Amino acid sequence: MMRFAALSLVLVSLMTAGCGREKKLTSTSPEAIAVYTEGVGLWEKFYYPEAKAAFEKALAADSTFAMAWCRLALVEAASQDIPDAQLAIRKALLFSADATRREQLFIRMWGKRIDFKNEEAATLADSLLALYPDEKEAYLFRGNLYEEIDEDYDAALRFYRKAVAADSGYAQAVMSLGYAYSNLGDQPRAVEQMQHYIDLAPNAADPRASYGDLLLRAGRYDEALDQYRQSLQLKSDYWYSIRQIGLVHAILGRLRLSEEETHKGLALLPPSHQIEAVRLAADASLDLDRNDDAAAAKKFREALVIDTTNGTAAYGLVRALARQKEFGAARDLLLRIHAELHQRNLLHAPAMLDYHLARALVLTAERNLDEAREACDSALQYSTPLTRPSIYRQIAEIASARGDDEAALEACEEALSVNPNSPRILLTLTKVYHMKGDSRLTAEIGNRLLGLWSGADPDFAPLKELRRILRTTPPA
Repeated sequence: MMRFAALSLVLVSLMTAGCGREKKLTSTSPEAIAVYTEGVGLWEKFYYPEAKAAFEKALAADSTFAMAWCRLALVEAASQDIPDAQLAIRKALLFSADATRREQLFIRMWGKRIDFKNEEAATLADSLLALYPDEKEAYLFRGNLYEEIDEDYDAALRFYRKAVAADSGYAQAVMSLGYAYSNLGDQPRAVEQMQHYIDLAPNAADPRASYGDLLLRAGRYDEALDQYRQSLQLKSDYWYSIRQIGLVHAILGRLRLSEEETHKGLALLPPSHQIEAVRLAADASLDLDRNDDAAAAKKFREALVIDTTNGTAAYGLVRALARQKEFGAARDLLLRIHAELHQRNLLHAPAMLDYHLARALVLTAERNLDEAREACDSALQYSTPLTRPSIYRQIAEIASARGDDEAALEACEEALSVNPNSPRILLTLTKVYHMKGDSRLTAEIGNRLLGLWSGADPDFAPLKELRRILRTTPPA
């Protein structure tokens, strides 16, 4: 995301259910343990700034508290600061010599994950669960690996359920079930789990935000905004809800509002160079939506100077380069992205979807349509029902470039199956009908899209494109 032997060593013990062995926190300071425990509760609510402050306070009371170092590493990783996360986990490993076996395995497990050694992390999680079958966080950890690395969603669901079985009130596991069902296209079960998540933590901000995410994925933008705002009524400075409000504004073309909310949300996270890279990449993405490709490319490059692993910046720069017809530079960047994915042991993980989709975009811009279509097929191998629409949209663009209107329409239909209100896909569909000469459907879908973009900024390029299409469409 190790302890020095001492007569003053304090072991706070909790009897574990089922195995009869003690669950211990190893520290020289009762104050450190108390603050650490508060920090874990904050971490589980995704309140990263407060959690970081708690773990730092625990470490001020006991600088050799291995689990506090480990938890600090998790906060740093979740806040995009991988270098500081790796420094903190090294401290945790250093001070774990006198910790319990359970703590040692937990720290080593996360150490491997933070270093992108996923197979070793999985082995350690399995060992931890074999010894301590009540370790709910290890079940959640293992489920995440199955989902994010192995693409084994059945196994992921099984481990999330085991985490809930270990602790029926474990809200993070219930949340993970909700997102996993959503990824698999099972929205009724996803909603059921998110509602249960809300019931488990009615006063926390994240459950409402997570439910908002399901609504956002379904294209129910106003309802999603309502949930994010309800989340902020529970915690006015919840960074995630603020960022998600910014995302909704971006989808609806409200670029200035999106920039404002995104900056506000990022400012609430623990400051780091990596967060600055995230901000630059977000701003550059808005520049793309203004058709200012040169400004976008400049900011994406600045972000990558700060953090070479920033995926938004890397893929955004590929897009900007392709739009400027700098195809050689785009291909070189794709090679560097592939090398980074290899270094992170992600060449067989769902992360490859974005890589192949970026390849398809560049190849389409080069008019190398056969290879572009093959790249889309490669992307589909790493997709879920939730992530396929972006691929089918690109397939529609390829088919349209070939003049195959029927194939383009079929791809648009597939793309809209998850979110029938996806503005980008509706724009592609409008263009296809326009090229096909179907004035009625061009106007019908175009006017529907105008409604979605009714509050868009004047410089929102997709809206300008839509208006050009509608101006040149003869009456039905």
